[in-house]
Amino acid sequence: MRIITRYCIALTLLISSTLSAAEAFTAANPAQVYMVVWRGCEEACEGFKQYIADNRLPVELTIRDAAKNKARLPGFIEEARQLQPDLVVTWGTSVSKAIIGPASGADAQQYLQGIPLLFMIVADPVGAGIIKSYTDSGRPLVTGIRNRVPEQVQLSVLQDYLDAKRIGVIYSGNEANSVLNTRKLESLAQDMNFELISQTYALGPDGQPVPDQLDSIMAELKSAGADAVYVGSSSYNRQHRDEFTQAANRHGLPVASAYDVMVTRSDGLIAVANRYYNVGRLAANQAEKVLFGQQTPGDLPIASLNRYSIFINMQVARQLELYPPIQLLKIAELVNVD
Repeated sequence: MRIITRYCIALTLLISSTLSAAEAFTAANPAQVYMVVWRGCEEACEGFKQYIADNRLPVELTIRDAAKNKARLPGFIEEARQLQPDLVVTWGTSVSKAIIGPASGADAQQYLQGIPLLFMIVADPVGAGIIKSYTDSGRPLVTGIRNRVPEQVQLSVLQDYLDAKRIGVIYSGNEANSVLNTRKLESLAQDMNFELISQTYALGPDGQPVPDQLDSIMAELKSAGADAVYVGSSSYNRQHRDEFTQAANRHGLPVASAYDVMVTRSDGLIAVANRYYNVGRLAANQAEKVLFGQQTPGDLPIASLNRYSIFINMQVARQLELYPPIQLLKIAELVNVD
């Protein structure tokens, strides 16, 4: 009991000192934010930076890139311990799990503790075990952003468009977010009246998908009777979106995605998504509450954007002869209309 009491007192003092320090942040003495990203400073990272610039917040941002290499993450944890920034921001499920650790008793030796933590671009933080719920992270120094449009909403829009009865998914077993997303689809299949046809990438010695296998996998999905291919959460599929969507289209398989870029910057048919740039700005707003609003991270609910967008690629719709129903045309953002 005495150990628990001493821990609670120490944590209270840490939080109090963090909040009082917020009052002193100025251009001459900026808040120190340490961000770890998975694959460079992309749209969400840029949105975070722009929010800081737009609101003239005295923040000095240090960005570290894992470059999709998990072996780099322990070094970033050690650097953060040495620097003791005012806030650590993690990008992605792999980074967040490695740095923040599980809500059910994180190991102080393995994970980062004693510093306010904010995660973003984590598709399922509850399923990943990072937080207990979206209303309460269950951890005094942890908060974050919920960026994923619920799978039920995405699949309902897809079924409104195609009435898809067999939905294919291709994922990598080394991506925690992708595995969690596939499990979620499996749990939804019966209630939403569709059959899930799942395929996994063959992995090479480096743990990454072997190149040039998408065409054969798409052929297998088509042969199995898939009506569409869904990409809910996969950094690999997002990064290789052109190869992915073009292989799918060659086999007459429309791609539905939770990533707007698979439609707006590639050849997917439809996306139900929140733009990563806006997610980054929301994360920066959450950071502002912690750093300048004297808010304890764990007292903040996990923030989410209050609306999502539907994107339809009309060039692909014409190519596949899958024209959207009028109710979707009224609300969607249309890409490649001409």
